[in-house]
Amino acid sequence: MNPRKTVAKVDRSLAVSGAPHTPEDTTSLTEIFGRFLRLYVAEGDASPATIRTYHSQATQYVAWCQQQGISPTAATEHDIIAYRKHLVQSGYRPTTMGLKLAVVRRLYEAIRWRGLRNDNPAAGVKAPKDRTSPEERVKYLPLDGLKQLLTAPQGDSALARRNRAILALMGVHGLRVAEVAGLQTEDIDLGTGEVKVLGKGRKIRTVHLIDHNVGLLNSWLDARQTLALDGVCALFVVAGPNGTGTALGPRGVRYVVDKYLTELGLKAEGISCHALRHSAATWARAGGARLDAIAGMLGHTSVTTTSVYARIVDKITENPARYLEELMGFG
Repeated sequence: MNPRKTVAKVDRSLAVSGAPHTPEDTTSLTEIFGRFLRLYVAEGDASPATIRTYHSQATQYVAWCQQQGISPTAATEHDIIAYRKHLVQSGYRPTTMGLKLAVVRRLYEAIRWRGLRNDNPAAGVKAPKDRTSPEERVKYLPLDGLKQLLTAPQGDSALARRNRAILALMGVHGLRVAEVAGLQTEDIDLGTGEVKVLGKGRKIRTVHLIDHNVGLLNSWLDARQTLALDGVCALFVVAGPNGTGTALGPRGVRYVVDKYLTELGLKAEGISCHALRHSAATWARAGGARLDAIAGMLGHTSVTTTSVYARIVDKITENPARYLEELMGFG
């Protein structure tokens, strides 16, 4: 998807949503933010998903301002603090609040960049600290649960073949939702067992498939031949009654994962698509994989990010209570 087209949609949507049209705000608020996204977010190469996220969060903030009778361009630090209080009272987690406030800061960077004000009222307003340790924030499936999920799609239908392949890429190789939805047929080389994945920051990484998953993808590609519409290059296409043969988007991928998680009784707070990525990394580490190898599979730029999985596994395998259990003769 072309980021410029996405920004144009952002501009129109913000305008429709009720962006202020007062003289000091002007209708250019949306245009300013759209241009700013194009030029300065991700060094001018923001993905469509990133732009949509910024749009969504900015729209929510503008809507809140309107409800409070506040002009967004004239908001004060006190107003931003009030918005943070609103987020706290709405039950958002610190990480989610951090994202929302970061977008608000970006919005005011754009306003200042355009010369409509000379300060950023959101600059010093941060989300409440999340005192939960990083490893406690990581949600993953138990190993048996992951096994159940990977084998949940039963039968030889095109739908079952597709879903087994999707779950394998996410639960074994750690691909994100957007990465799965963005795969093209040309990205897959079953001869070498390699997948070229376009990750965050438009960085391409090579993921090496295990033989079992080469077989799953090969099976899906056989079925895909009879489904995909002419000109559709997406690896995964719709296999249901509506839209058959068109590209399966991120929403469709999420639906697939959540459907099986719910059916298996595995759906819980924090257990969604991203939990499959965490599961792949956690159990790979438990099985002996090196952190640098896991970092490469996940597309982490620093192994420091990946080290959280080592700490999770250490907590499991080096449980101090087990030493007491042996000394005291329990069990």
